[in-house]
Amino acid sequence: MAGAIAVALATAGPASGGPVSYTGSFQLAQGKYFFDQTMRGVFFINGFTVNAGAFTLSASLPMIYQSSPYVSYSGVGVLPSGGTESSLVGNRQGKDPVILPEPIEYRQFGVGDPMLFMGIRLWDEGKYRPSLQVQAQAKLPLATLESGFGTGEWDYGAGISLSKKLGGVFLFADVGYWVLGDLPDLELADPWSYVVSMGLPLSGGKAALMFSYSGFTEIISGVEPPSSLSLGLSLRVGPRSSLLLNGSLGLSESSPDFSASFGWSIGL
Repeated sequence: MAGAIAVALATAGPASGGPVSYTGSFQLAQGKYFFDQTMRGVFFINGFTVNAGAFTLSASLPMIYQSSPYVSYSGVGVLPSGGTESSLVGNRQGKDPVILPEPIEYRQFGVGDPMLFMGIRLWDEGKYRPSLQVQAQAKLPLATLESGFGTGEWDYGAGISLSKKLGGVFLFADVGYWVLGDLPDLELADPWSYVVSMGLPLSGGKAALMFSYSGFTEIISGVEPPSSLSLGLSLRVGPRSSLLLNGSLGLSESSPDFSASFGWSIGL
């Protein structure tokens, strides 16, 4: 989503206004993963982003509705960890579905863990070279595992982001490494993440299409790592404001079957 909004802003020329933006999204995700029941989650995320020259800082906080307490919300997104029943995932045999007990009582609504992001642009795009940004992210463990809205552990990562305009097309690539906190009965591997995207400006830069593929290396032992395909449409609605519609299809058993989101970035 951030990449698609960046395309919309970049294609419309110089921006005016202050460096602070209100950012957020409303997202729906649904998947069966490798469980015997379907999981649904709705996320209302609010945050602020500060752009000061080559530096970018942002912070966000999710409000979550969940239909089941058996997924965990981590720095790398939704993970089918089993939550407080993570030992069932750790002891999974082969490709058999994990049979989960019916939850007796759990919280359907709650606040998840805040996310912090910092990026430093080392150099701008040139005639032959892409722009390069180094970035770091962290998830603060404010939501407990028992609440169903977090893992109760720190997650943090670092990586690089490249972007380049070739003709009328924008190309993006992101690579990062994450250190994930383990659940009491399930050890999580520290994965590499990667995203490749292509943006196509429309209507003279007032809109843009973004095609993306994203994935990770193994996180849960013996489970296909998350991967997905996404299509987004961003619309410029002001000098420093954009809206985004995005849809994603999961390509592995640890990704949601599908997700949809409506996002915004509003200059203040």
